[in-house]
Amino acid sequence: MYKMLMFLKQSDDQNVLKHFRDFTLPVLRDLMGKDVKAAKVESSLLIEQKYTWYCEVAVNSKYEWDRMMTSKEGKRLNKDLMDFHQSIDLIFVNFEEEI
Repeated sequence: MYKMLMFLKQSDDQNVLKHFRDFTLPVLRDLMGKDVKAAKVESSLLIEQKYTWYCEVAVNSKYEWDRMMTSKEGKRLNKDLMDFHQSIDLIFVNFEEEI
């Protein structure tokens, strides 16, 4: 399994939340072919960066993710992430790798 974890950084700018809700989440929904829910981040006391919202998407493998990212929806997501990168943190998790 391969996951992308997206954290929306805390901001007083309401346009950031509006963009995340009205553009980023719908693009993820279109890419995944199903609804992508956001969860409120309640606490991040042990880290300096504070977050307000979180979402994640999962696919079977990194290969599948890479293939999806070359689709029309994947290219829209890439463009959005490049334009929106200062307002989010992304973490990719690859469960195929073992220690």
